Amino acid sequence: MNALEAAAARSRWARRNVGDKVLLCGGLLLAAISLPPWPAAALIILAVAASAVAARVPAGLFLALWTTPAAFVAVGILPLLFSVSTDGLVWSPSGPQRAAEVVARATAAIGCTMLFTVTTPLSEVLAWAARSGIPRTLTHLAELIYRMIGTLAGTAKMMHEAQAQRLGHVTRRGLLTGVAAQSANLFVLSFQRARRLGEGLELRAEPGASDVLAVDRPRDGRFLVSAFMLVIAVVAATAAVRGWLP
Repeated sequence: MNALEAAAARSRWARRNVGDKVLLCGGLLLAAISLPPWPAAALIILAVAASAVAARVPAGLFLALWTTPAAFVAVGILPLLFSVSTDGLVWSPSGPQRAAEVVARATAAIGCTMLFTVTTPLSEVLAWAARSGIPRTLTHLAELIYRMIGTLAGTAKMMHEAQAQRLGHVTRRGLLTGVAAQSANLFVLSFQRARRLGEGLELRAEPGASDVLAVDRPRDGRFLVSAFMLVIAVVAATAAVRGWLP
């Protein structure tokens, strides 16, 4: 079990109904992508941080997951800082403001997604999706992808440790050579593992044959009301700051 799975299973909210957490995280996510970045993004970030503390999520892991996509966001805002004109590539006067808005909105949205991830085990999500009417074929496909990623991640870790024990990481050249060889071997192994996984599942005859026991979590009325009021408070505060209220 990796650190993310362990955190989701040990979270204080791990045994809450998945629908309750969908209302909270989904509502905040919808607010993050639909409301103006100021002050909605700042309020959502505060709400996500407070929720993570309430759920007793490991702070180091949550911050690492929250900041990991920062590189992709940084690359994505570069086109906003420049514009193409007859003079070539020039600095855009409105670029910094638009880039700041994108960063704020993306940070808030990523936080909502990661909060749901570190508080909800995947088995609970798949079981809830099946009960909610999501086609079993889709949930089965998601389960297979998740299992395949976990298998490949474990294999890559063992290969990396084996190379390190053979002193393959002592020099920079040896490290680059080892990483290249590991990537090539992992590429071949991924097809072999996928074929074996497919053959094993074909013998089970149907997607539902891989179902596991999942406990039906009851809804918590107080949590639902709190989640709904938190989302409404973010919307109301944003409307008040932006002058939308009469």
